[in-house]
Amino acid sequence: MNPEQHTHRWPLKRPGSRLRHAAPLLLALVAACNGRIGGTGEPTEPGAGPGSAGGTGPGSAQVPEDPEDVLASPFCQAPQPGPAPLRRLSNHEYSNTLKDLFAGVPGVASTVDTAVATFPHEPESLGFRNNASFLTVGSLVAQKYLDAAEQIAAVAARAPGLVSCDPAALGELECARDFIRTFGGRAYRRPLTEAEIQRYEERFTAGADGHAFEDGIEWVVFSMLQSPNVLYRVELGKPSAGDVTEPTPYEMASRLSYLVWQSQPDEELTRAAAADELGTPEQIEAQVRRMLADPRADRLFEYFDQWLDTDLLSGMTRDPAVYPDLVPGLPALLQEETRAFVKSLFSSPSGSFDELLTADYSFVNGPLAQHYGVSGVSGDAFVKVDMPGRAGVLTQGMLLARDKATRTSIVRRGLKVRTDLLCRLVPAPPNDVQLDLEGLGAELSQRERLELHRTEPSCAGCHALMDPIGVVFESFDAVGRSRTVDEDGRPVDTSSDITATLDVNGPLASAAELGQRLAQSEEARACYVLQNFRFFFGRDTTDADRCSMAALSTAFKESGYSLSELVVALAQTDAFRYRPVINPETP
Repeated sequence: MNPEQHTHRWPLKRPGSRLRHAAPLLLALVAACNGRIGGTGEPTEPGAGPGSAGGTGPGSAQVPEDPEDVLASPFCQAPQPGPAPLRRLSNHEYSNTLKDLFAGVPGVASTVDTAVATFPHEPESLGFRNNASFLTVGSLVAQKYLDAAEQIAAVAARAPGLVSCDPAALGELECARDFIRTFGGRAYRRPLTEAEIQRYEERFTAGADGHAFEDGIEWVVFSMLQSPNVLYRVELGKPSAGDVTEPTPYEMASRLSYLVWQSQPDEELTRAAAADELGTPEQIEAQVRRMLADPRADRLFEYFDQWLDTDLLSGMTRDPAVYPDLVPGLPALLQEETRAFVKSLFSSPSGSFDELLTADYSFVNGPLAQHYGVSGVSGDAFVKVDMPGRAGVLTQGMLLARDKATRTSIVRRGLKVRTDLLCRLVPAPPNDVQLDLEGLGAELSQRERLELHRTEPSCAGCHALMDPIGVVFESFDAVGRSRTVDEDGRPVDTSSDITATLDVNGPLASAAELGQRLAQSEEARACYVLQNFRFFFGRDTTDADRCSMAALSTAFKESGYSLSELVVALAQTDAFRYRPVINPETP
């Protein structure tokens, strides 16, 4: 899309119409460079390709080659970074970045929230919404970026705190130059070139001509917020005669900040980049540990929200006739329960994958304690409480995100575990299959209906992968409370027998026992590492990532399967510390 072609459709108004007609709309460059800067890597369809769940390539969750053998192989004696595609900011990253960029400027944060709420939902690939291959900029996304830039620039340019110099004392043009260098360097996440500074000076002059100083600043901000250098994590790497290079210091600062904070670098990372102090493994590790201790590290819980589906809880509805007297705001409370639980694990290096799936405790506040029937808790703060029979995140909000309005969903619960905790692919049902369990017999329990359903040859293969797992969660209803009878008053039976896994197979009696089995499973551990890689690198694995995956597996095991130490290990991989050299001749 070329936004200039559509200016005739917008009403002539001040100051927006002047911005739209006269400012150089850099989004045309964004659309032109989708997938063209940042290395190789063809888009893959969700659930497809060599790294997809359940496949046979290196991205499958099957127990891989021995990591030590992989790391000692000739292949891993030179850096193997894998592809480094150009990454557009996700909606979550855009929101964080803009709020940090305008930190301390009144009114901008709420304007960002309003603008981002209108952005199109990102496509999901392999369970996440930040896959670089799918975060393209079509005409609708370009329009929303333009609208957001206009709204934010109008508020920011007239707010105190944006421009640090005094235009009356320093001179308007000189003050504008100072703003362009400082604000532009933060927005671009690197120092601006002289040519870039000159172009923005021209934008300021055009905007301020015949108008106020603030109008010129508005034009500068409006233009900057549409630059590919802001909307994308642009990387070119250090000059190299070989096929592999390193990110520049400023590019490494961005890699670190978006890994942990899902946002732009802070002053310390920028200072370290300027001093070329982000090149060694020790320097990188020190920065990751510093950043994990910062409150902004809470933003990496976006990974858990998407992986565990707690981000879907906001759309949860339940039939009040089946579930009466639910506490107000239950979906948000359930999401905060998981966030508080995960945060407690990240607060210590000993917070482990084992505890993530087996903890017989959780975090509740007064209203959620009332919902669960837990005594002795009041107020809004979430506190740790014993909850016997629970199994960490397996029995929290993720369990409920795909349940029905009137009952639990054994199938969907089992599918969630099979695909996202074991990284296995479950084929879609045939087009002509009967999907309505209610039609299989009103006198039967959901478990019995599914057992009958599995007698159909066309259904048995897939449902055998899901139903036996989902059954073990039947002791928890569709609003997360423990129960002994189902929605129709029939006794629940959670006994089951798991098949078609590498090391989780066998009889099970409960969700807690499944959690114990998964926590000790090499297949589940490998899946967790893979899911981290997919989210934090914004892509699936390829053959070139064998070394990085082996290094992550080794570090995860040596740390006692620590959740936070795995994040530290991500920043030590070849995929993070290096990148392929961009070939300008590549079409």
